[in-house]
Amino acid sequence: MKKALCLVIALCIVISSAFLLASCRPNRMKDAIKNGDNYEIVASYDPETHTLSACQTVEATNRSGNSYTAVKFHIYANQYREGASSPVVPASYRQKAYPNGDSYGEITFDSVKVDGNAVAYVIEGSDMDILSVPMPNELYPDQKTTIELTYQITLANIKHRLGYTDETVNLGNFYPVLCQIENDNYVCSPYYNVGDPFVTDVANYNVSLTLPEKFVVASTGNLTEALPDNGNVTYKYQAQAVRDFAFVMSDKYQKLSQTVNNTQINYYYYNDQTAEESLAYACGTFEFLSKNVGEYPYAQYSVCETEFCYGGMEYPSLTMITSGSASYKQAVAHETAHQWFYGIIGNDQITNAWQDEGMAEFATYMYLDEAGITPLETSMKAVTKNYVSYVDVLNHYYEHVDTSFRPIDQYKNDNEYVIFTYVKGSILFNTLYETMGKTKFMKALANYYDAAAFTVAQPQTMTDCFINVGGTEIGTIFTNFIEGKEIISTILN
Repeated sequence: MKKALCLVIALCIVISSAFLLASCRPNRMKDAIKNGDNYEIVASYDPETHTLSACQTVEATNRSGNSYTAVKFHIYANQYREGASSPVVPASYRQKAYPNGDSYGEITFDSVKVDGNAVAYVIEGSDMDILSVPMPNELYPDQKTTIELTYQITLANIKHRLGYTDETVNLGNFYPVLCQIENDNYVCSPYYNVGDPFVTDVANYNVSLTLPEKFVVASTGNLTEALPDNGNVTYKYQAQAVRDFAFVMSDKYQKLSQTVNNTQINYYYYNDQTAEESLAYACGTFEFLSKNVGEYPYAQYSVCETEFCYGGMEYPSLTMITSGSASYKQAVAHETAHQWFYGIIGNDQITNAWQDEGMAEFATYMYLDEAGITPLETSMKAVTKNYVSYVDVLNHYYEHVDTSFRPIDQYKNDNEYVIFTYVKGSILFNTLYETMGKTKFMKALANYYDAAAFTVAQPQTMTDCFINVGGTEIGTIFTNFIEGKEIISTILN
């Protein structure tokens, strides 16, 4: 009787724990929506002049312990201007990014208002990349302010996050976005042309875009209304608790869709001859991560074939995949993994790029293994050989080789950044996987999701989630890899 009673009690505890775990995720999203800043953007795109005109209203709350005399925005669109000291692509990618020759873009402001009153804004930062909006009255902790920005963005002819080509128009990182507040101060980090130099908190968006009806539009968020008017269409979208907002559009797009776990997966393409297979990679990776990491909180996810000088780029509920790339299908899986790692679970991509890039890369290899496409062992042997060969070459030419994880501006070039964040990063997570075993590793990832969804997670948060499942030795593995003291001993042949 006692034994039966104990079993009943234990079962109740398990059921209660499962219920609490299941319920904490939507509650966390509700909190993120409630605590997020609010953006409203009304924009129109002119394909003849390649310009985007917009009026943007931001309701911002001072959630720091300091008072502010100015509110700061990143204006990444200004990095495309002629004369920028940090061009959007390094010299090694310039020809690929600008196949039609040099082209430039910029953002210009018509007016800036605070709580309805015009103010004398300032463009500042190390490369004219920060919009400083003065407050008529000091903004104290927990106070709100409403800022209205009217601006125009001229797009460059470039295969990049923000730009136009003959095939597509990419609108990534186009609008002024609030600088993150850390340790009670604005983080006005400059733009770097290596990696993804963005760190943003989740926020809520209502966005409308008017453009000619010939365009098919993919977007972050959910389409709430489409209003045709004299050859144009105004599309209205809503997105809550997302880290960014982006569009990709084309007059050549076709679309395939499939529903996975109540989320509609869309694939927009114009050149892909195996579109069904590409959609399958997106759906397979999506289902794998939903099952093993955590539920996807958004109603739709769109994968977009586009013109881009790198392999791909992630945005909330939308990814850009480079048309014609050699590893196209793998890029679809990698960028889909980013929906969880950086999209839902944020991190500082400038200081700790390995945290999302390494994890997204290893998640790709786990999916390829799970789907019977490429064994995990095969992927990791190739990855390890790549890393060891690279370090061996460096050791041949340099007296001391720094193999630690570093901020993205401390890598010598884009290749070194990729080797240490993607390649070495995936080796870190494979080491944890082999040490802990699959079951514990997946449990640690699920715990990480529950602990850090909708936040900007520090490395210690991730480390603690793995230590709690795998024991204190796991902390040593993290430390050794972060500091460059790891020993790579995987058999290469």
